[in-house]
Amino acid sequence: MDSIIVYKDYGDIEFDIKTIMEQKGITINQIVKKTGLHHQVVKRYYDGTIIRYDKDVLSRLCFVIGCNLNDIMHYKKP
Repeated sequence: MDSIIVYKDYGDIEFDIKTIMEQKGITINQIVKKTGLHHQVVKRYYDGTIIRYDKDVLSRLCFVIGCNLNDIMHYKKP
């Protein structure tokens, strides 16, 4: 029996707040204090290892860092 699931490479969303935080001299601890987010959550976004993005978290990060969403998220073509 053939599988009905076909893998197709649609590309990926890359998340990078590390670069902009370093440019602005903002630390993870500062983000945690200003947003009220857990350190582990901020660290996952910082490392780019987050799997499911949260609209509220992204809004808080952009507000505190002073950036737009397209400054920290990028679509990478396959």
